[in-house]
Amino acid sequence: MNKISKRRLSRSMRDPDTPEYTVRVSRRAKHVHLRFSLLEGLVVVVPEGFDRRKIPSVVVEKRAWLERTRKRLIEQRKDLPEGHFDPVPGRVLLRALEEDRGVVYRAAERRRIRVTETPGRLELQGPVADQEACVAALREWLRGKARATLVPWLERSSATLGLPYERAVIRGQRTRWGSCSERRVINLNYKLLFLPREQVHYLLVHELCHTRHMNHSPRYWALVAQMLPDYARLDAALREAWRYVPAWANA
Repeated sequence: MNKISKRRLSRSMRDPDTPEYTVRVSRRAKHVHLRFSLLEGLVVVVPEGFDRRKIPSVVVEKRAWLERTRKRLIEQRKDLPEGHFDPVPGRVLLRALEEDRGVVYRAAERRRIRVTETPGRLELQGPVADQEACVAALREWLRGKARATLVPWLERSSATLGLPYERAVIRGQRTRWGSCSERRVINLNYKLLFLPREQVHYLLVHELCHTRHMNHSPRYWALVAQMLPDYARLDAALREAWRYVPAWANA
């Protein structure tokens, strides 16, 4: 997955026959490609220096694909859990850890919101009327939770598979579940906590295999297949896994 820069965002409002879209410039992109989600709508990712006057024609050419994708996402939306698009959660379900907690908000005279974790519940204390502050506090809690659980999980997988890495870093990317650098530094997205365990395990295997092959060559996929024969099914499932991440955690 490409790492997308959020610089130079714009919206198309010129042609009423052209769907509204957001433009993002990617240093990694070599060609124009389109992404469509219920959360962000249509996003047109372009390489640096691309002539934006060409974008409307690209969008129009993909109109049939956009309509098919829109219908598919609407069907998927029916399966989303209640509260998926709420600005702040009433419940946090971390499938990777098999944890389901209700969220309680308590106003208190504090400058910052404190998140307290108890069995079956998260309690936020502080200026909880500030929804942005609540979301920021919850994301920070997720980051700590991922550091405490995903990193040891990665260590165990590394030892089992015999694929050592240098260190792990927890991040909160919008478009990547994980990555591995040439120095064998593995980045993991704390939003993985929302995914089913088997998909998280596959992502860890995927990145660990990059410590040996820094590409997606046939040799790389052969190594993945050796470590996880059922990888193709899991790879396909991971492409649709953003639906598990609630809107507040992915904004």
